[in-house]
Amino acid sequence: MSPSQRKYSPYDRELLAVYESIKYFRHWLEAAPFTIYTDHKPLCFAFRERKANCSPRQFRHLDYISQFSTDIQHIAGKDNIVAGTLSRIEQVDELLSPVDLDVIAKAQDSDPEFADLLKQDTSLQVQRIKIPGSRNELYCDVSTTTPRPLVPKALRKRIFDSLHSLSHPGANASAKLVAERFVWPLMRKDCREWSKACLACQRTKVNRHVSTPFGTLDLPTARFKYVHLDLIGPLPPSGDYRYCLTAVDRFMRWTEAVPLKDITAESVAKAFLSGWIARFGCSTDIVTDRGRQFESALFAQLSRFIGFKHRRTTSYHPQCNGLVERFHRQLKTAIMCHANSSWTEALPIVLLGIRSSFKEDLQSSSAELVYGEPLRLAGEFFGHKVDKCTTDITDFSARIRSFANKLQPVPTSHHAKNKIFIYKDLTSCSHIFLREDSLRGALQPAYTGPHEVVERNKKTIKIRVKGKVVTVSVDRLKPAYILSHSNDPTPTPSPPLKPTPNPTPTPLPNSSPSSTTACKTTRSGRRVHFPDYYRP
Repeated sequence: MSPSQRKYSPYDRELLAVYESIKYFRHWLEAAPFTIYTDHKPLCFAFRERKANCSPRQFRHLDYISQFSTDIQHIAGKDNIVAGTLSRIEQVDELLSPVDLDVIAKAQDSDPEFADLLKQDTSLQVQRIKIPGSRNELYCDVSTTTPRPLVPKALRKRIFDSLHSLSHPGANASAKLVAERFVWPLMRKDCREWSKACLACQRTKVNRHVSTPFGTLDLPTARFKYVHLDLIGPLPPSGDYRYCLTAVDRFMRWTEAVPLKDITAESVAKAFLSGWIARFGCSTDIVTDRGRQFESALFAQLSRFIGFKHRRTTSYHPQCNGLVERFHRQLKTAIMCHANSSWTEALPIVLLGIRSSFKEDLQSSSAELVYGEPLRLAGEFFGHKVDKCTTDITDFSARIRSFANKLQPVPTSHHAKNKIFIYKDLTSCSHIFLREDSLRGALQPAYTGPHEVVERNKKTIKIRVKGKVVTVSVDRLKPAYILSHSNDPTPTPSPPLKPTPNPTPTPLPNSSPSSTTACKTTRSGRRVHFPDYYRP
């Protein structure tokens, strides 16, 4: 069943089961009278319902079922043994223990390596014990209070899986659990390796997250050329506005915030065009996250029209766009301090204060870097002294241009101390697990995978997810340990990927036109013959 079908009501699920069953066995059921038995009694009255009371999906299912039979009768659940058993086939498989002492006894007699094991000098007290209720005898270690069967090599992994799958404990706990019941050479080493390679444990258990060193962006070469964009919201309604488009210049740290009524691609593009480009000119590089507004075709057309390069951050990694994210924190904190007014009314005053604030890394305010002098604020009675020589209009433009050319960009500073941790195998493993940072249910695994590694960079890795290559941050990954043929869970190095242009498909054997089958066998066993003009 698909995820949406699992959310159906019991009535809809039972109706879906009847619909799918008839659809699957339709070749045997056509033109044959039959009765549909179900342990869901409300389904017996399905054809008596009015059309207005049925959903379109229910009506389609009932319409298809009625083409074969309308005879639906109730059967008690205790009498519906076959269907009930098939619906619980996974549970039955879990209840059947894979550990059979008779199978172990036969494997001990047929395994040639086991005979050599008995001849070795060990600390085990091996005796042949008869299995209760069976004629077979089993080699067991009687040095402990409970006899422990000696397990041949072919059954060791199977026995480990049967015990480890109960609660998926750690490596030491799994080894202890197995050692209390069975014994074989290097048992603890095998248990540790198999526990490490358990895919279910790797998907669900979170041991330690990867934390890489902070990356650095290229220093801007000019003012208002490198801009970081993001969206805030939904905020408390203020008039018709609930969202806000924010922008920060990487050179001057100049900030802008434009209120928005919605965050459609058209609204975001208009706000960016009127709130930034119309005032500061066309930028060359725009950094955004992977929001649908910035990934839309309209924003792509805007980038081609303006001529800027759109740079995207990796998914669920806001640290890539930390300059604007830090501005969000300062902006929201300042707006919350204006408790007596709506956020749209407080926004201009807050932006004035942020632009006039002294920045330690710049040793200046962003307004002073843009305008050449600090902004005059309310309550400021005395202005700055003006040098008489600067009043010459002919020389004023040259002085401003000279001042702007002498400005040097300052790299962003990091206020938090990042504790570095990177898995050693992350640089060489062929598959990885991806941490799911989106909102998930209470019992959903923390990781997805294993996914194949396509390409590696310093801060990002390209992986293949559902047949599509995506770029993710290294901080969301951990290496996948997969058992090879030698039962070694250590990740094997991934070979370098070399593109092969225009690969030539390898012809299959006996694939000549003369050997093409002229008929096709369906699932029901019918042989369908195609005319010559329909043959491939």
